[in-house]
Amino acid sequence: MAQPPFQNQALLTLDELLPRLDEFYRSIEQFNDGYYFESHETLEDLWMVTPWPERQFFQAIIQIAAAFVHFVRGEYPGIIKLLDGALEKLPPFAPQCFGVDVAAVIASVERARDEIAALGTEHFRAWDEGRRPRITFVRTN
Repeated sequence: MAQPPFQNQALLTLDELLPRLDEFYRSIEQFNDGYYFESHETLEDLWMVTPWPERQFFQAIIQIAAAFVHFVRGEYPGIIKLLDGALEKLPPFAPQCFGVDVAAVIASVERARDEIAALGTEHFRAWDEGRRPRITFVRTN
């Protein structure tokens, strides 16, 4: 079986990653503006070459964006699965990572996940998208 193309790419060092954080910040801005798919795509390019453990942090942010792509598409199971995956990955990065208030992200993702889950598969579309998590940050570079 062929490996995905990104597995053949060398991972950046942390020193090489830091100058590329504008890509990360751009994806956060896209998410906060409701451009979930674009946010996911912007960060995915950086995620593929990011070293551990930062790679896991970026993956959690990608999963949050992807969950809301599923929300827009009306795909309930994907929302819950992706938000749960993000919530598993974020705690080691709290309270802050790359200027992101991770503790606040965790709280807002938990709230959104619980609200959407409470509505269930039949009524989740009634959830107010304006209550989506906001990812707050102060640029560190």
